[in-house]
Amino acid sequence: LDGTDPDSINAKEYTADIILAGNTTVKAKAFKKGWISSNTIETYFFSSKYKPDSAVNIMRADDNYRGDGANTLIDLAKGEVNNFKSPKWLGYKLNRMESLLMFKQPVSISSVTLSTLVDIGSYIMPPQSFEVWGGNLPGQLTLLGRLVPPQPSAVVKGYLRGYEIKFPPTNLKYLKVIAVPVGKLPAWHPGKGDKGWVFVDEVYVN
Repeated sequence: LDGTDPDSINAKEYTADIILAGNTTVKAKAFKKGWISSNTIETYFFSSKYKPDSAVNIMRADDNYRGDGANTLIDLAKGEVNNFKSPKWLGYKLNRMESLLMFKQPVSISSVTLSTLVDIGSYIMPPQSFEVWGGNLPGQLTLLGRLVPPQPSAVVKGYLRGYEIKFPPTNLKYLKVIAVPVGKLPAWHPGKGDKGWVFVDEVYVN
């Protein structure tokens, strides 16, 4: 549960159900005396304490990857790593992702997680930047946090990745989430110089 690959000496042994308190990467490995250990398997679990009552996309997704509109971000339906054409994904390239999530009553939140796909060979990269704004009036929002995710340095197989911004507990009714696609793919990338994509399937609020 600490992000390291498990070994037979120091890792926690699974003997009963485990309660996860928040966003957590779980890595597991099987061991048996006299046998070679199994490969490590890894799964990321997302926490979702508050579900927005509604959402709108301020900037529209690409016409080919519009999913179910802004509802895609709050329906708690995860996209698949090997199918970015699924309607569970919103894809952005020409526009940045800019979406407004709304609650009927104020909620006290302290983190927002952007759930994304990274498929480097398909030009789908981590966002160049990720911002969260909040407040009680849609026209008077305050920047709650900004993250610049690390970018990959080589082509690897696709994976799901969550980017979390934490901040002091804040009462609000409106959340604006902004994710900016990579403006220029790096020199090592097969599409070097082209613009990257950002693919998002969920925004989790805690």
